[in-house]
Amino acid sequence: MNALNIRLMLALTVLFVALWAVAAHAQTQKIRIAISSRSNTATTFYVAERKGFLKEEGLDVELIQINPRLGAVAVLGGDVTYTTSFFSTFRGIVQGLPMKTVFVVLKKGVYFLMVRPDVIKDVQDLKGKKVGVSGVNAGDHIIASELMRMKGLDPNTVQAIAVGEPTLRAQAVLTNAVQAVAVSPPHDVILQKMGLKAISGPPEIGNPASGLFAADRFIKESPQVLRRTLRAMFKANRFIEEHRDETIRVMMAAVPQSAEAAARSYDLELKALTKDGQMTDAELEFQMERLSDKKRPLDEIRDFSFARQALKELERR
Repeated sequence: MNALNIRLMLALTVLFVALWAVAAHAQTQKIRIAISSRSNTATTFYVAERKGFLKEEGLDVELIQINPRLGAVAVLGGDVTYTTSFFSTFRGIVQGLPMKTVFVVLKKGVYFLMVRPDVIKDVQDLKGKKVGVSGVNAGDHIIASELMRMKGLDPNTVQAIAVGEPTLRAQAVLTNAVQAVAVSPPHDVILQKMGLKAISGPPEIGNPASGLFAADRFIKESPQVLRRTLRAMFKANRFIEEHRDETIRVMMAAVPQSAEAAARSYDLELKALTKDGQMTDAELEFQMERLSDKKRPLDEIRDFSFARQALKELERR
């Protein structure tokens, strides 16, 4: 091979690398995912970000903490790409928001009803008292009500007070401004170390805790981005299932907690990760009945076709 041919091959190689870099950069898509609080229910998103699964799919992600009631508004306004809060978003969709459930992360989130043992001995003592919640009719409020109901107490006899995120709820119950709060791991362990006690919790109850919800317009206009996002979610869930110790390290980096609390949360909560990212029609109907007095056709509230496509694509690889 003469010198001219060598120079030509080198030039073509440099050109190919440059074009590949430009194409890769052009395919990188910025997405924002709204989470309601820094808790272990968002472990799939932490793993997808920190282990590079989103980057593998050409996605540059930003996780943003937003009040669950505002997550759907932010999605519809284009400020974020997806919101993850199940209860408030699903209820809004049933009531007419132009959005859909596209992925379910945790079918059965774990919650504990926490109290000061010197104030409340058992669930029946909460009659006429106050329960601190992130928001009235938010997910933790609904779960707190069901935890009471399963112990034989009518939740209508307990006043719900909107307090905010878990740290604010913890302060409210510690100062006796409210007499109970419902929290998910690791906040139950943190509160136990502060002297509080769980008077109700798993395995008595399990409800969806986390998913992905997208605007109808985004689903129509950006199907490739949606499929890439869901492939990253499936990769993260598989990693979580297969790598307990590394997942626990990711949890501790994302949410301040001890190794003991993270391990306990992994064993209690992450068993509920969905294999296919979906809920059955019967499960969706049940949630629709319990969260809203309205009903919509299921095709208007969920679209799991992209999850099925993403899963098939991963299996082919």
